[in-house]
Amino acid sequence: MDYLFLALLIVTAFASASFLRTKALTTVAFILVFAFWYICNMFTGNGVTDAVYYHLKINVTGTSIDDILPKIYAAIIFIFLCVIIIFASFKCRRIIPARKPWVLNSIFIFCCVLTLTQSNAMRNVYNSFSSASFGKGLEVARNYSNINYKTDKKYNYVFIYAESLERSLRNIDGVNYIPHITRLANDYFDFTNIEQIPGMGWTMAGMVNTQCAVPLVLPQGNTANNMSHFLAGADCIATHLQKNGYTTEFVRGSDKEFAGGDKFFSQHGWQEQHDKNYFLTNKLLTEKDLSGWGVHDDKLIDHVYNEFERLSAKRENFLLSFLTVNTHPPAGTYLSVCDGKIPDNIDNPMLKSVSCSDYLLGQFIDKIINSAYFDNTIIVLVSDHLMMANAASDKLNETKEKRLNNFIVIKKGLKAQQINKAGTLLDVWPTVLAFSSAETTDFGFGHSLLSDAKSDILDTWADSKNISNYLGFASSLWNYPSLNDPMIFKEGVFTLGQQQYQIPLFGVVDKNNNIKSIYFEAFATNAKKITEEGDSLFYINDCAMTSTNKKGLCGYELTRQNTTQYQITASGITDRNVLDTVSPLYTTDFISVSSGPLNQETGMTDGIQHFDMPRGVTFYSVRDGHLETNQKISFDTCNNQQISIETVNQHLNDDITRLIFTSNDSAFCIPYEVRPSINNVLRSDAASLLAPRQQFIGVYDKNQTKFVIGVPEKPLDVFISKDDFKLYQLCNIFSECT
Repeated sequence: MDYLFLALLIVTAFASASFLRTKALTTVAFILVFAFWYICNMFTGNGVTDAVYYHLKINVTGTSIDDILPKIYAAIIFIFLCVIIIFASFKCRRIIPARKPWVLNSIFIFCCVLTLTQSNAMRNVYNSFSSASFGKGLEVARNYSNINYKTDKKYNYVFIYAESLERSLRNIDGVNYIPHITRLANDYFDFTNIEQIPGMGWTMAGMVNTQCAVPLVLPQGNTANNMSHFLAGADCIATHLQKNGYTTEFVRGSDKEFAGGDKFFSQHGWQEQHDKNYFLTNKLLTEKDLSGWGVHDDKLIDHVYNEFERLSAKRENFLLSFLTVNTHPPAGTYLSVCDGKIPDNIDNPMLKSVSCSDYLLGQFIDKIINSAYFDNTIIVLVSDHLMMANAASDKLNETKEKRLNNFIVIKKGLKAQQINKAGTLLDVWPTVLAFSSAETTDFGFGHSLLSDAKSDILDTWADSKNISNYLGFASSLWNYPSLNDPMIFKEGVFTLGQQQYQIPLFGVVDKNNNIKSIYFEAFATNAKKITEEGDSLFYINDCAMTSTNKKGLCGYELTRQNTTQYQITASGITDRNVLDTVSPLYTTDFISVSSGPLNQETGMTDGIQHFDMPRGVTFYSVRDGHLETNQKISFDTCNNQQISIETVNQHLNDDITRLIFTSNDSAFCIPYEVRPSINNVLRSDAASLLAPRQQFIGVYDKNQTKFVIGVPEKPLDVFISKDDFKLYQLCNIFSECT
């Protein structure tokens, strides 16, 4: 449509000689604005976004010429078109008759107005200018650098992400649980002060931190698989290595789709990904070689070494990286291959798994060091993050020293050295480039720890414990679209702008409808936080989940003044309706409950405290509008544990007259003998008709039960008024109940 608008402008401008030069210059102005949008869209896929202004402000030196050339060609075409139009307006003025000047000039003006108001490009550019402050992320844009390294010698890289193997494991109560890694650290380069700050702390973040040198900002850290593009605006190391002739291969024992990992790697320079399905498809293991998190480390590491030999023998440069899995919380997975290889007196299951992983990694690295290919190989080992809550947490938290990550570089000829300069995982690859004798090693927010350069982000964290500006910048790299961008729902796929999203999709938009944050799970428990961020809340989901009479895909925008409803079809937005109705989210004080099937974020919050929900059915006590910290009763009904109505009733007294109850994961697993006991709670036979992973949430007192039933395999979000314990469903929140 935009091309049609431009064509109409050109045609109507030259339809009459009257004011021809003025009309030509006006048309050129429109073309230049469109050209700006078009070229920006080639970079972002979402037109003019925050990232465009960030990168206009910062130095983009180092951007690949292969990426830039198509944009240059496009710019040349647009400039050539503008030159032709201006030249023609001077040369053809006497040839074109001045016929019906007022009529034709009025048509030209109408086309200008039409283009201004209806062109997607014009609207996008206008909205981008009106929101060009971009939070305070712009204030740190000058500290961000694109990758621009040069090196005379190409090394091969083996990059190891050691799941949760933090440096603190070297000394817990005087015991070193990772002696092999410690030995290697003492023999080569050991970085002793690698801190963890916001935007870090889980596996996907650790990978983005190291490879792109930015903190990872996503409200729900492991939900990036719900969007089609992963951090599209980031400049990451594997992309540059691949373009410089490197073979890039990543090996992991889990499913590559977890947390959007497959998108991140495939979109940021990785040619090959070997995951659990790869191992199974190629018959590299049997089911006994798998744990809940994926391929056991012994089989995975054996495969990685085979790949190391294969790639090295080709005499072509490569980046080979892998992620271990058996030290994943809560207790890790111990492997029998470590019998007799680690101390027998380790009884903590996590620390036992840690020592086993340390042994396997030590053996692997030693094999490379002793191979014929070590001369041209740099080995890097990092812990992807500090260990999360696990069976050894008490011991880790009692350590007197600050908890830090491991970062070790192993290269032939290096003299053993410890570097105590403070750094983060953002500094890992800039430092590795320094070991490669590269020029201009720093990129992103990272700096080589071999240089005197200071880490601006770490200094800011040390001074104020607040890096919100850096997180704001990192958030812009997602290239979030705007709700003003085209929306379509076709063949079960929702597309907003240039990106596809899973539903439900909700989050915050600013006053110009630019999306600031995105969530996919647990709407009820996140809604209060979202509304407190200000601006507006948006929500998009299957109409069956939000409305009693609509079908298809429904969208909502909520402010403190009104509620906007619309439906999304293959042709775009239809049936848009603005109500002078304020959502109860802004007027009522709620206890919010989100339950759902396995592997989804669930929980309950009273606005102050947040409670996780176990599998089965759980009852929560409420006193003065707040959830009682230690007053909950859980029944693992999926494991056939009957609900004791007597126990439930014992929790009702003068102070606590009602209990909130909720299912989670699944209230029923074969066999179904617990259904009668749940019917006793519901005071109906509804449980007899429920399917596995069909959720219910309600309020129970001595005289009655009120409850809501969800859809099988779908999350259920319910809001419960603190004043009268009234249940609010999504149709109440979005004014859709009839």
